Amino acid sequence: MRLTFKPNRGRQWTAVCLTAAACVLAQCGHAPSSAGPRLAPTQPNRTSPLAESMRHLDAELVGFRTRFLEGDGEWAGATFTEFDLNDLAPTDSSMLVEGYKALAMAFEQRIADFNAHPDAASYSMVVSGCISCHQKACPGPLERIAKRELP
Repeated sequence: MRLTFKPNRGRQWTAVCLTAAACVLAQCGHAPSSAGPRLAPTQPNRTSPLAESMRHLDAELVGFRTRFLEGDGEWAGATFTEFDLNDLAPTDSSMLVEGYKALAMAFEQRIADFNAHPDAASYSMVVSGCISCHQKACPGPLERIAKRELP
């Protein structure tokens, strides 16, 4: 008697499925990766000259505060960059509220006072100048500015 081997179709189907699954799973760890999730920009608005100057001054505030608190408490040689804030265009004209020019001039004077005599008191006056103007014209950065105050 002659025996012939007839493959079981169920087994063939199972083998095909397992092979396909193995190929798919093998590619999971090797899939091309993108640069990561897209994040919202830190500064979503276009950068105006006034906004750019504010970011520059904020970086200087952070640097001076860190230097004072983590260093030896010395302010010698610390100077802020001086900007003519009334000549710089804002991101939005609605930020030019009544009294802005006077606030800008007062702030520029606080910067000049600090640059002439850098110390904790004049640094604190610069920070309070930031707060005064931003309370009236552009309240968005107030939380950030509060973090620049000395303890």
